[in-house]
Amino acid sequence: MENRMSSFDLHMHTIHSKDGFINPHNLFKIMKRHNLRGMAPTEHQRAATLKTIERDGRFILPACEYKSTDFGEVIGLFISEHVENRSFVEIAEDVHDQNGLVILPHPRDPLRKYTAIRKGLPDDIIVKHVDLIEGINSRCIIPYFNMTAERLAARLNKPMTAGSDGHTWLEIGHARTWLQDIDTVDDIYRELKRGRTQITGWPSLFVYHLPTIFWQRIRRLAYDAW
Repeated sequence: MENRMSSFDLHMHTIHSKDGFINPHNLFKIMKRHNLRGMAPTEHQRAATLKTIERDGRFILPACEYKSTDFGEVIGLFISEHVENRSFVEIAEDVHDQNGLVILPHPRDPLRKYTAIRKGLPDDIIVKHVDLIEGINSRCIIPYFNMTAERLAARLNKPMTAGSDGHTWLEIGHARTWLQDIDTVDDIYRELKRGRTQITGWPSLFVYHLPTIFWQRIRRLAYDAW
């Protein structure tokens, strides 16, 4: 793949998340179908894998989307140990202690409860503890939210990632992070660490949210009944 750009979906969910519908055994097939070199299953609260899985030049990257106790959600990428759910800074420090990368997802989406804009995440914490900001999230149903996320990244001089935030296979690849000259997982880490990224993407249709909403309600009813 020398001198060529490779695309990655760095924010998505499988059935290991309570609201995901993607079977993780199908991830390599999905990557091939959508011409992706890699995906990061950012499962809620607890990572599904703590090591990179490679097959035929494609990569499943270890990641998790944590819900911090104070400033909303934060993604840990390239984690090798489970991280306990604590404050935003403590989670970020735990991820960095593992040589992982900290990504701030959908920071300017006010329609979600656990985002930086809703929780008032201070700029100084972003500057000190965040490696990359998610500039495009396909589940931000209003494009302006992604535009303001990109402006935030530019203002704070942070490189950007993009992810579909897909919970169904139909959404995968709607947003992509592009990296150049990728042969190994070390290349992926290096390019992200150095902030040499490009991003593309578009909003997913709201209809893709409906299975997630329905399944969350079913699970809530089941827990209440139990």
